[in-house]
Amino acid sequence: MPSIPKIITKTNVSVDVLNAIRNASTQNYKDYVPIATKDAGIIRKIGAVLVNNPALANEFIGALINRIARVYISSRSYENPWRIFKKGVLEYGETIEEIFVNLAKPYTFDQKEAEQKVFAREIPDVKSAFHVMNYQKFYKVTISEDQLKQAFLSIDGVTDLIAKTTDSLVASMNYDEFLTMKYMLGRRLLDGLMKTENIPNVSTANMKAIISKVKGVSNNLTFMSKDFNLMHVYNQSNKDRQYIIINSQFDATMDVEVLASAFNMDRAEFFGHRILIDSFATLDTDRLADLFKDDETYKEFTQDELTALDSIPAIIVDEDFFQIYDNLLKFTDQYNAQGLYWNYWYHAWKTFSISPFANNVAFITGEQSVTSVTVTPATASLGVGDTMTLYASVTGTPFIEQGIVWSSNSDNVTVSENGVVTVLEGATGTAKITATSKADSSKSGTCTITIA
Repeated sequence: MPSIPKIITKTNVSVDVLNAIRNASTQNYKDYVPIATKDAGIIRKIGAVLVNNPALANEFIGALINRIARVYISSRSYENPWRIFKKGVLEYGETIEEIFVNLAKPYTFDQKEAEQKVFAREIPDVKSAFHVMNYQKFYKVTISEDQLKQAFLSIDGVTDLIAKTTDSLVASMNYDEFLTMKYMLGRRLLDGLMKTENIPNVSTANMKAIISKVKGVSNNLTFMSKDFNLMHVYNQSNKDRQYIIINSQFDATMDVEVLASAFNMDRAEFFGHRILIDSFATLDTDRLADLFKDDETYKEFTQDELTALDSIPAIIVDEDFFQIYDNLLKFTDQYNAQGLYWNYWYHAWKTFSISPFANNVAFITGEQSVTSVTVTPATASLGVGDTMTLYASVTGTPFIEQGIVWSSNSDNVTVSENGVVTVLEGATGTAKITATSKADSSKSGTCTITIA
């Protein structure tokens, strides 16, 4: 199970750090390195001893990293602006299986029928999704002997050395984590995998109508429904589970007090559920390209796609929408005797995923329309007892939902809600399988099944 490390902050603890390292060090270290005090002369003396004795310097650096930097860097990893969505650290790097049990089927009480069916099995409708580690990066920084000397010129020098060693690594990791989450969200929107609700163009004049729409959607999410998640399972999101991700421009235009009331929260409570974003389209595309240059699944955004994303004012998601885990946060160091410097590496292995069962709604402006529905393959030949999976894609305006309703014109050739076709006993001739767009029931595609 994931665990979240406690957040710690820097303090001016140079003297305590130096003495803690000394107390836990070898006798040889204690013989040469004096007890630290707030006296600047003592601090400089300790520095001189360490700089002039590489063995002692290595022992000091190793202890410093083990005692302070590793804990500090781990807790700092939760300073991502969207850290509220992170689930924690997986101590053993396990794969996460997300299990969802759908509603049970209701039956009418009948004593006669009970005599025959009392031992009949009722298999629950259980669905699962696996979230696996899919991100392995590391960051590197170098500290020279000259920088070690500088650490002992003031009482806060050791603390500053810790900050210099860790801050750039943590900041880089947090920035990349934030970019990756924004990329995931943008791709999911553009691929039509999120529920959308149309609102008027964002302006002061339209704000009342927009807030009214947001409130209505937020209220609807609290009721059991299968309309707001990718797998179309019956789910609900109470107000305290809902988080609204807001474009900064929309946030500047709307009245926070009014929006807070839409969530039945006071201003202070609402701010804990309001996640600000500069824009859904503001992405460091150069860094993303470098970050995922070896990832075949990475797809760069086009300018039209970025323009579309920029028009989104807000999104509501359930707290379980993002499935983000830290699988490994490891800080290591190595001294280069030839170059007289220390190298530090920070390995960050993560799981980036999105729950298919969690509720979500994106508010968009402009009318949505479906152009076509394509079924793959368009034709197939199957024998009695055979099965196959059909795939359907919906094309249209940006963010058009990919939801499909499958149907068959033959009682002996069935199709499931996921497009799985089964040929039953007695099937002959041909059968037509139809995929109809949920967004526009007038648009559909077909596959003709020939019974071999």
